[in-house]
Amino acid sequence: MSHVVMQAAEFSTVAAAEQAAAELRRLVADYVTYEETADAPWSEGAVPAPLVELGRRHGVPWPGDATSRFLLKGLFNDEANVLSVDRLVFFWGGGFDLGGAWLREVLLRGLGAVHCTDLPRLVVRVDDPQARAAASGEFLVEEDFEEQFTTTSDDAVLDRALFTITFERDGDRVHLTFDDSGVQEWAFVAMLPQLSGDDPALRAPARGPWVK
Repeated sequence: MSHVVMQAAEFSTVAAAEQAAAELRRLVADYVTYEETADAPWSEGAVPAPLVELGRRHGVPWPGDATSRFLLKGLFNDEANVLSVDRLVFFWGGGFDLGGAWLREVLLRGLGAVHCTDLPRLVVRVDDPQARAAASGEFLVEEDFEEQFTTTSDDAVLDRALFTITFERDGDRVHLTFDDSGVQEWAFVAMLPQLSGDDPALRAPARGPWVK
């Protein structure tokens, strides 16, 4: 199973998040058309037109080097996904690169994100962190992700995980952690819709790209 590459952004309002998600879905649609019509859509010497247009719409000149590339394992029509969860927006696919810092610049400068990252650590404030973490674990097992996540109260493990979800209240914290295994990442993806209505937020990771 392919590695998940992801961009995640937090907005100040649900409406702003939904607007950003709509813009990313427009990008996906444009990219699908580009792949279907361009003579050499994956040529390293070309900057894909949808990215140039995305940057132009939001005042971010899109560079023509590998740091800004989109490189999914398959076609965008099959691999690219956009999901808004309350004030958060997630954009991901199975592959290798997804726009890097340039896409985060668009999310921030043009679309008004307050935070964005490609290594999302989520925090969700709930009434009972222990019970919510247990219920989430049961859900993942039912979705055939048994042994594809770790449940822990040890804060030290956060920086060793790829993606994390922390349920907390008044200092009581329980973490679900997902490593870079090719399967655990997809378990994290499966959890995202389960957070709808809980107003999850992004927490800055100790490592990796984080832009304010």
